[in-house]
Amino acid sequence: MSSVDNAWIPRSELTETHSKLVAEVDMKEALASGQFRPLTRKEIEAHCAMLGLEAELVSHSRIRGLSGGQKVKLVLAACTWQRPHLIVLDEPTNYLDRDSLGALSKALKVFEGGVVLITHSSEFTKDLTEEVWAVLDGEMTPSGHNWVTGQGSGPRLDQGEGEEEEKFDAFGNKIEIKKKAKKLSAAELRKKKKERMKKKKELGDAYISSDEDL
Repeated sequence: MSSVDNAWIPRSELTETHSKLVAEVDMKEALASGQFRPLTRKEIEAHCAMLGLEAELVSHSRIRGLSGGQKVKLVLAACTWQRPHLIVLDEPTNYLDRDSLGALSKALKVFEGGVVLITHSSEFTKDLTEEVWAVLDGEMTPSGHNWVTGQGSGPRLDQGEGEEEEKFDAFGNKIEIKKKAKKLSAAELRKKKKERMKKKKELGDAYISSDEDL
């Protein structure tokens, strides 16, 4: 149809007269995106039960009446309702008892998506994380299984004999490595001293020693 035969109508007006049709379109879009979950009591109770919340508590309690640990479980249930592929958890260990922490740790291990944990509990994350960004006194130190090797941009060049391999941090910045001064043998030191004395004799008062001469 041409534009003159079409009109944009707000959803609020459509639901007043065509609520059933709007619901059907919403259902079709949700199924197409793979995010559809029926908002029924049975489905919600079953999902929350996976997080340790009893059905009676879920369907017949107000959030303000829940304990701190129950509220954390409810938030976890809400953030996983749409089956996300990435979960970000900020201090998830707060208010959870030891059994709940064990269950959460086990669930995160089998979760096939990505997980970002912000926490002060290194004990909770030590068996869960492959990469760690530790923040102390305003400084962040990245560590993990691949933070230095392989992080540079572009192809890695073959290392020549006597050359040190270039290293890069997690952000692709080159890490400057201070080279240690080579320790000279006794014979080399004697040779250096002779060269220095000869140079001093030739130049006289114009001779100025350098670090290389020492």
